[in-house]
Amino acid sequence: MDITRRRFLGCAAGAVTMGLPGLPLDLWRPGQSSVAVETSPQHGRSGESVAGYESALAGLGPRFRGAGAAWVSRCAVLIVPATLELPPSAARAIVRCLQAGASVILESGAGFAAGRDFHAHRVVLRDYLQVRVEAPVQLWPAHTRSQGIPYVDYTWPYSAKVRDFSRVVTLGRQAGEVIARVDGLPVALKRRSGRGTLIFLGSPLGPALWAGDAEARRWLFEVLARQGAAPVDRVRGNL
Repeated sequence: MDITRRRFLGCAAGAVTMGLPGLPLDLWRPGQSSVAVETSPQHGRSGESVAGYESALAGLGPRFRGAGAAWVSRCAVLIVPATLELPPSAARAIVRCLQAGASVILESGAGFAAGRDFHAHRVVLRDYLQVRVEAPVQLWPAHTRSQGIPYVDYTWPYSAKVRDFSRVVTLGRQAGEVIARVDGLPVALKRRSGRGTLIFLGSPLGPALWAGDAEARRWLFEVLARQGAAPVDRVRGNL
């Protein structure tokens, strides 16, 4: 499905979604799609993230499901891969999704953002989603000299190590549970928002999925299972 990012961000509800293949047909009930993902490419990094989710989840269902903006508030899980440009209309759509009881996995793609772009990203996250982020941190130079490949240490939904591919957006002090760190720096959080759950990732998972990282895949499926997007036994059967 060929959708430009401008069209994605400009539609009435602030988003156009595509259901990821996922999930057993019995989960595609009227008013409750299982998983939706924003699939438009963004500065390369988002393209890798989108491809990573598609690759990881392709074996779980018979086909992709395209949907209009109205479906955003009906999904069990909404995934927004490696986003940088997040206009207020898109942020409001995410808020409505959370208020409707969905879980939202929001990846920051601002690791390589220039000053003005990062500032705009930071302001929208703060004003609409109450997520406070700090300046990006570059991991690879220090690690390649002394510590090897950098890993994101997740503590939820279980203890896991997932490779990071260069730069991360760290979190400021705020409400919510820190669920991942890199070198002691908080890079992911989970908290209740409205009737739903917001999961913010300052280190995008999609590139690791695209690289075939088994731990990243397992982490994603565990999250989907815990958020009720698919039966636990059927999701884990695809690992």
